[in-house]
Amino acid sequence: MKNIWTIFRKEIDRVFKDKRLIITLFILPGLFIFIIYNFIGNAIDNMQDGEVTDIAIVNPTDTFESLYETGERLNESLSNINVISINEEEIDSYKNKIDDEDWNILIVFSENIQAYDGSEDQPSVIFYTNPKDASSSINRFRQYIISYDEYLKAGLYGDTSYLNFQEQYSEISEREMIGTVMSSLLPMLVIMFLFSGAMSIGPESIAGEKERNTISTLLITPIKRSELAIGKVLSLSLLSLVSAISSFIGIILSLPALLNLEDQSLSVFTFSDYMLILVVLFSTIFVIIGIVSVISAYARSLKEASTYITPIYILTVIVSITTMFSTGANENLYVYLIPIYNSVQSLVGIMTFTPNIATFVLITALSNFIYMVGFIYLLNRMFNSEQIMFKK
Repeated sequence: MKNIWTIFRKEIDRVFKDKRLIITLFILPGLFIFIIYNFIGNAIDNMQDGEVTDIAIVNPTDTFESLYETGERLNESLSNINVISINEEEIDSYKNKIDDEDWNILIVFSENIQAYDGSEDQPSVIFYTNPKDASSSINRFRQYIISYDEYLKAGLYGDTSYLNFQEQYSEISEREMIGTVMSSLLPMLVIMFLFSGAMSIGPESIAGEKERNTISTLLITPIKRSELAIGKVLSLSLLSLVSAISSFIGIILSLPALLNLEDQSLSVFTFSDYMLILVVLFSTIFVIIGIVSVISAYARSLKEASTYITPIYILTVIVSITTMFSTGANENLYVYLIPIYNSVQSLVGIMTFTPNIATFVLITALSNFIYMVGFIYLLNRMFNSEQIMFKK
């Protein structure tokens, strides 16, 4: 146990005595994520708030004006539209403006459109826009015209609908909605940062020492190879976890701004939810460090280790992306025996408030612990192999 602590402390001291490593590993990741995500969220919010749609209408009616004003008021975007009335001689001029992307929408109603009684030529409406214009107001005003058409038909022919269509939705609380949104992104980001943290520390500790021939000094000391393996895995796991927690805090604090959620969105998760997340993080980092350590021990140099680890990292990202296409945690218990994927599903379950999540997290933690023991055993065997440790 004393030797394990010696190796553990050596690795910890190597990082914490280097101020540059402290800043790059523990401070900058979370800080950068917080700044970047807040900047993106605020930029999107400002774009939406500051977007003014210019609309020109020929032969406007009071009914249509009342219709779109009501809709825009409900959408809280009435102040973001600029509606003017123009005459027919100006139609071509405004079409050119739209073609040049200097205007957004031109609506041309037939004269006396509401006076149509069904006996004369059918009135028309022209809705002219630029296909390159991505303004959200375009779709809304298109829908207003459809609603206006329904209103005029009802006035002319009466109620012609066959069905009384009623669209209803199952009730969902704000807590569940926020959890569902976060579960589509957060597990993927957490696993990615756990792995990137391990990649920045693990190869240097083992493959880097092999490359510099400093690990041979450790191997000829009375320290058991198993103690060396345990000390390396535990210390690297702690360092990677601290780095990942920094990123995790940055993500948690910035996601409300990025996803345009309310500031109180973080309060939907209880203390026990955060504890379960930490359990998943702790157990997952042991698996990731185990993978990185074994690959680093096999590699002859730091560059070779990075080359071997990169495909594993890409595979991990692919596994993590599955959260974006799922609606909740997998209920199959055997899924929680699969490394990495079990952690992803556990995080999804925590954030979507799955009833049996404590059981899933327990299975995940136990299986990850078993994988960690297996990696330590394999790393011990590799440290005992001169062919692997001293190959050129």
